[in-house]
Amino acid sequence: MTNKNYNIVEGFNQIAPAYDLANDAMTMGLHRSWRKTLCRRAADAAPRGSRLLDLATGTGDVLFEIAELRPDLELIGADPSSGMLAQARRKHTERKANQLKKISFVQEDGRSLSYKEGSFDVVTISWGIRNINPLSEGLREIRRVLKPGGQVFVLESGQPEWKAVKLFYRYYSKILPFIGERVSKYRPAYQYYTQSVDGFPSGSEFVARLHEFQFRQPRYEALAGGVVYLYSASKM
Repeated sequence: MTNKNYNIVEGFNQIAPAYDLANDAMTMGLHRSWRKTLCRRAADAAPRGSRLLDLATGTGDVLFEIAELRPDLELIGADPSSGMLAQARRKHTERKANQLKKISFVQEDGRSLSYKEGSFDVVTISWGIRNINPLSEGLREIRRVLKPGGQVFVLESGQPEWKAVKLFYRYYSKILPFIGERVSKYRPAYQYYTQSVDGFPSGSEFVARLHEFQFRQPRYEALAGGVVYLYSASKM
């Protein structure tokens, strides 16, 4: 399998029922802490009563966490995978009634969103920007749907900055497909994950791409020694 012949959306449809459990297994639950950091930053950045779009929303956990922090926000989760959206909607119906009103899930391609220019005050995307190919189309659409002064927050895996972490991750990444397969019974999705992380710009390289698309004050924070990066920027 290569990244060129792998169908990303179909892969997520295959692993959707086991997606949350597989993430817990592969990160030893640490992905929850990293996601909370993203959610707090996004919640703090959103004006009162504003709209937030979560791209590649998956099973919806980013929106559920932000809803608890900011029940005044209108929250929309977009994802191209019908399987992932089915899981998000199932979890949605299981939550308290007061969290249901301002959350909605829609099937959308991050390369060509149906929303008008300047529709959102905040855009978030966690472990999804790497899957939008070409990246340029995803960044262009994020910038387009943001209001002037609106902010984007991106959480994504990357190449570790610390030597010790880099050495550990080099070996650990080789066993991730086996863990993913054990939980989801579908190995190609996790083979794709490790291959795509290896080839994706991270840290200062991704910040340079944000500069290229005229985002203002792009910055990054390395979490867990750079296994994961949190990026933020705003629209001029």
